Amino acid sequence: MVKAIEARGISLDQMAGASRGRGLSFPTEWTHLRKAIGLETRGKSKLSRREIETTGELFYEGERLDGLDDWVIRFLRRLVGPDNSEIFEKISKEVERIVAAKDASGLMEHYFADLRATRRDAYFAILTDFFRNYSEFSQVLYQVRLGARAPEDAAAGSTNFESVKTFYGDAFETFAGLVELFTMLNNLDAGREYGQGERLTLKKYRELDNASKFNPFAGNAVFTDLCVEIDNQIRNASHHRGIKLSADRHTVLYRAGKGGTGEEQSMTYVTYLDRCARIFMQIVVLLCVEIMMNFRQGQALFGGDSTS
Repeated sequence: MVKAIEARGISLDQMAGASRGRGLSFPTEWTHLRKAIGLETRGKSKLSRREIETTGELFYEGERLDGLDDWVIRFLRRLVGPDNSEIFEKISKEVERIVAAKDASGLMEHYFADLRATRRDAYFAILTDFFRNYSEFSQVLYQVRLGARAPEDAAAGSTNFESVKTFYGDAFETFAGLVELFTMLNNLDAGREYGQGERLTLKKYRELDNASKFNPFAGNAVFTDLCVEIDNQIRNASHHRGIKLSADRHTVLYRAGKGGTGEEQSMTYVTYLDRCARIFMQIVVLLCVEIMMNFRQGQALFGGDSTS
């Protein structure tokens, strides 16, 4: 693993920095963050703010957290690692460019009135699922954060496959739904209305199968840089009971094809965890982009007042 990471030009100091300190407490911090989000959602803003203030002392060396969105994006940007942080910066700038150059008022009105709450719930659900199974994903998280693939001969210390066997499929479904934002922005960038694609209206786009929802913005390299881990075959297998763990508990067996009825394929359990973590990180980066988009519009995705 060290050799694979060094081959990407990452130093030993960077490796050490990724493995020590606050990074070890991601599940603990998520427990506090999830509580604050839950309190805010239930209308208990004062209790949520108290949780935010307390956590600033615990995890940020007394530095003030300016509300829920500030806390969420700080937490997630540490989680994703350096490569994904760079992708976040590029996409965030691209979104800002498009919104500044085009008339995005219609898109923003539609987003805040009809989409924001549903998208927030989708992000929260996949975050909750990931951290519910953190003990499994943490086995590959270190190298995923540093951009290194898991060694082919690596074996997992834990193989609680039953708890994560649908995670990739759920994450794929979530991500395919969320990239609608890229499609709408791409429509604007091309000089069209946000809901009018080159060939399809937004209504028709939403009727596409999930594997096709990445095609309308395929010409925007900044957006497609985030859409690397998107395997609809694994999704089909997991959602049609076509995925299982081998008898020795080291290999994931799955049937590709529509309905999970195709030829059986395989990958190591470690590779499966690795791919789950990667598609999850893509969702996290998009969430960070969306938080920044809200901020630039003077809004907050997760709500809540500033702690000031």
